Amino acid sequence: MSLETRSHPPTVSFVPDAPGFVVDPYPVLEELRTKTPLSYWKEGRGWLLTRYEDATAVLRDARRFSPNQAEWEFASVVGSAAQIPELVELNKSGLFALSGSDHARVRKLVSPALTPRAIERLRPELQAIVDEILDGVAGRDIINVVTDISDRIPPRVIGSMLKIPKGRETLFQRFTESSVKSFLPGLLRPEEVPSLRTDVQEGIALVRETIEERRRNPLPDDILTTLIQTEEQGDRLSTPELLSLVSALIVGGFETTVHLIGFTVYNLLKRPELLAQVRAEPELLKGVVEEVLRFDNFGKMGIARYALEDVELGGVTIKKGQMVLIMLNSALRDETVFPKADVFDVRRNTNASIAFGHGMHFCLGASLARLEVQIAVDTLLKRFPALRLVKEPSFGPHPVIRKMESLEVQLNPR
Repeated sequence: MSLETRSHPPTVSFVPDAPGFVVDPYPVLEELRTKTPLSYWKEGRGWLLTRYEDATAVLRDARRFSPNQAEWEFASVVGSAAQIPELVELNKSGLFALSGSDHARVRKLVSPALTPRAIERLRPELQAIVDEILDGVAGRDIINVVTDISDRIPPRVIGSMLKIPKGRETLFQRFTESSVKSFLPGLLRPEEVPSLRTDVQEGIALVRETIEERRRNPLPDDILTTLIQTEEQGDRLSTPELLSLVSALIVGGFETTVHLIGFTVYNLLKRPELLAQVRAEPELLKGVVEEVLRFDNFGKMGIARYALEDVELGGVTIKKGQMVLIMLNSALRDETVFPKADVFDVRRNTNASIAFGHGMHFCLGASLARLEVQIAVDTLLKRFPALRLVKEPSFGPHPVIRKMESLEVQLNPR
């Protein structure tokens, strides 16, 4: 098959690596949304979908759109030399790869361990982790929120949830970075595979060891024990399914939380009036987090879905096997759903938000991410009443994320 797709009018110019896009992608996204809301991106070999209505239509249409990359028309051609075999095998048992009935079965088994109530029980553990990390920076004048705080919280949290011995968090971090680089098709360079594969192999081995140890020694009020022991009509999760779920928790738990902490702190500190409101009414912080997810979403690229049959959408035909990139960052600024979408409003009703997905593939880890960010930011504000922004953040390269590399803040202004 040619690398040209079978049908791709209208095409569009889209350069996510263009200077300035990562800092402020919204002018480009607005132009796409208003002029060519569903267009074919030739370089990315997929459709860019930018309107909220189309986004939710595809996300809830699990019968005709799959998140399984194996369904892509170029799956056997693009990036085949740049794949990590262990991740490919792991993903075969993941929620994204499972068929409708299997997906429903696994999700039903998993859900009890990750409900908001179950996650809330982790609050004391999360608070202790955040307190310890902030204790370590308390005597300093200026810190980088990204490297000194947000990068360090998720590995500690996931390690605590899985009862991993301290000292293994670095392995989790390497495993995460290697997995994320394989997130979008065709973005992993062949020369990167050997070193990344070692990190993946070690990470998977650690997760497997942890699962087997917990089978032998179940613990009370423990998420992994709950996953292992949960039954539905005599059915339990298989080891490959458990391995894939725990690995997904590690990967998703890192990326979402790291970036959401940084973006939330930044959006607060650059709005002094809002910061004062949140200090006076701490319960507003939940609204701040939700509005950051909507208004300043850290996603750079879209969520991939693959057509299982020819689908008419927005006046065009998406052919079977073609990829659709659902640009959540654009859909969440759609004026038809979010009035005054370009205004940051923490009292906005965000019930329509699709920041964590929609439909049967809604992110199972959403409650964990929200709780981690709320605790981290709330504690930071309370510990350092004079906290202020030193300079605008800097961003680094990343295939799918607006990666904030540095966010310098002054903790104890003299």
